[in-house]
Amino acid sequence: MRARGRHLHPHRSIAATDVARLIPLLVCLAWARPAHAQSAEAEALFSDGNKLFTEGKITEACDAFDASNRAEPRAGTLIRLGECREANQQFASAWSAYKDALNRVKDPRKRQVATTRAAALVARLSYLTISVSDEARVEGLAILRNGKPLDPMLWNRGLPVDGGDYVIVGSAPGHEDWQTIAHVPPSGGKVSVEVPRFKELIKLVPPPTPAPAGAPVVTAAPDGESPGRHGRFTTRRKLALGLTGAGVVVAVTGSLLGASANRQKDDAFRKCPDPATPCDEASEAQSLIRSGRRRALEANISFGVAAAAIVGAGVLWFTGGPETDRAPRVTVVPHMLPTEAGLAVQGNF
Repeated sequence: MRARGRHLHPHRSIAATDVARLIPLLVCLAWARPAHAQSAEAEALFSDGNKLFTEGKITEACDAFDASNRAEPRAGTLIRLGECREANQQFASAWSAYKDALNRVKDPRKRQVATTRAAALVARLSYLTISVSDEARVEGLAILRNGKPLDPMLWNRGLPVDGGDYVIVGSAPGHEDWQTIAHVPPSGGKVSVEVPRFKELIKLVPPPTPAPAGAPVVTAAPDGESPGRHGRFTTRRKLALGLTGAGVVVAVTGSLLGASANRQKDDAFRKCPDPATPCDEASEAQSLIRSGRRRALEANISFGVAAAAIVGAGVLWFTGGPETDRAPRVTVVPHMLPTEAGLAVQGNF
C-alpha cells in the first residue's frame, strides 16, 4: 500500500503541472483573436491604399494608408504613406512618415529605403516660423495654427510644414484677438509670421455697489431726468448737446455755401469785369451770378438755423439743470423766412 501511494503521487504532480502550463497558453489564445482581427483590418486598408495609388487617386490612397497605420502601426505602412505624401506634394508629412518608420523598422532593406528617402526630402522642405517677441508675450497669450494650439516651446522656431495657407490666430485675456494668413510654398519656402502686441480692450466701469439695507430709495425724476440734486446731464442737457452739434454742422454747411457763392461771383467777374461793357460770356456770367445769389441765400439761411440751434441749446442747458422743480419754464419757437431765420423765446424767468 505504501509503495502504491508513492506510485500515484508523481501522476498527481504531473497533472497539476500540466494545468499550470496550460493557463498562459489559454491567455495567449484569448489575446490572439483580437490581434488577428486588427491585423486583418490594417491589411485590408493597406491593400485599398495600394489599389487607389495605382489608379492615380493619390489623396484617397494617403487616407487609406493613414487609416491602416492607425489600426496597426508598421514600418512598411509608414514607408508607403511617406511615398504617397511625397507624390501629393506634402513633403513635410512624407519626411515625418519616413522618420517614424525608422523608429519601428527592423528589416535592413526597409531601413535603407526610409533613410534614403528622408534624407532626399530635407532640401525640399518648407518652414514656417511664428515669431513672438518679449513685448508681445502678454499674460495668457495663446497661438493657434489652423485651429490647433501651438505649444510655446515651438514659438520662434522654423517648423517643417506642407505647402498651403495657414491661419494664425492669437488671443489673450483683456486684449483684442489677432489673425493673419501665412502662404507657404510646397517646396523650399521659409516663411515667418511676426505676432504683434495685442491691443488692450477698454475696461468697463464696474456697477455701483448696492445700497445697504435701510438706506433711502431715490426715485427717478420726472421727464426722464437724472435723479438727485447733483446730476448734471439731464435729458434736456443731453438734448442741448445734440442741438449744439447739429448747429455746428449747419454752420459749417453755411460756410461752404458762402465760399461757393463767392467763387461763383469771382468767376462771373473774370468773365465780364465791367457790367456796363458787353462781353462774349455775358450769359455765362449772369448764370454764375444767379447761382451765387442762391448759394448766398442758402448760406444765410444755414447761418440763421445754426444760430437758432445754438441759442436753443443754451436755453435748454441753463433751464435743464437737476433742480427742475424750481427751473423756469421756457418755450423756444424757431421761425424761418426767405431772407432770415431765427427763434422766439417765451417763458417766465
